Amino acid sequence: MASWWNLLLGLFGLLIVFLLSFSANNVMTTVIRSITAFIIFFFSGYVFRWMIAYIRKDQTEPPLMLNEEELQSLTKELTEDEAKKIADYIRHITNHPNDGKNQ
Repeated sequence: MASWWNLLLGLFGLLIVFLLSFSANNVMTTVIRSITAFIIFFFSGYVFRWMIAYIRKDQTEPPLMLNEEELQSLTKELTEDEAKKIADYIRHITNHPNDGKNQ
């Protein structure tokens, strides 16, 4: 479906250039310019569609979610004081207030 847009855009460019060029140039020059316009418009469609898709793309990344086993394997070597410091640091960088619970 997406390449139909490129084909229609290319045909539109071909038709416009052909109609505007036909009265001022001979047939061979008009055909060459029309084909060139078709190619330019056709590939421009890809560029414009890519730009629109890039702009509309969600820029946020999903948060990293760890299950209980992965979390325990990462924190099993930490002392309680180190775990508290890390928890405080994570709260600080994510701007979450301390909820009063000990980690």
